[in-house]
Amino acid sequence: MNDFYKQPKILQWIESILVLLFGFLPALAVIEKGFSQPLFYILFIVYVPVGQFAFTPFFRLIGVYKYYSPMLLGYMANNLQIDLHSGGSFDYLFVMRRCKAGKELRNRLLIYHLEGLINLIQLIENKSIPETVNIVGTSYFFNDRTLYKIGFEIINPSLFYRLNLFVNFIDLIWMYSLSKGKFSIPKIWNAKKASITGVKLIESKKRIEELYDKMKIKTTA
Repeated sequence: MNDFYKQPKILQWIESILVLLFGFLPALAVIEKGFSQPLFYILFIVYVPVGQFAFTPFFRLIGVYKYYSPMLLGYMANNLQIDLHSGGSFDYLFVMRRCKAGKELRNRLLIYHLEGLINLIQLIENKSIPETVNIVGTSYFFNDRTLYKIGFEIINPSLFYRLNLFVNFIDLIWMYSLSKGKFSIPKIWNAKKASITGVKLIESKKRIEELYDKMKIKTTA
């Protein structure tokens, strides 16, 4: 679990609100400048990583973000669809900071993603989530071969989905670079969407658990 959420609930709320308010300040500054000089609105691209960091703990507490593992979350998850995302900068700070950039961090991230899928399967099996739920995510969680192996289908994302990736390109670049152990630019323009139903995810349980156990052994060794 993220160390931040091990604190007493009242402290989580106080700190989350303070971080949220702090995150609003740069946005207000950009808006104020933008009234007289519209070009300042371009700075919102730079502000996005700040906003993502500031909003994360608050969104988690109010249920906008539903975590299935410390580094795998569903955005606005409901009984119809779960949009999976890898943890953001706030999660990297509290969960991944002890991992060495490169292979160690990449393997640990994969373990957390697989752990999240296993927990998601358990929720479906326990009827907390219907089997008919559609689960989607970006294909850079795993390579295409692994996605196919565990039952996901690869589909082309909508224009809105692609634009959302480009808006978040600053965060995506530094996270991707950490996983590679060097400065690297992810092929955002080639991003694809992975999709699977709750029923098919359950059918892939054994393959996911085998891959999870394999990664755990590999990481321990």
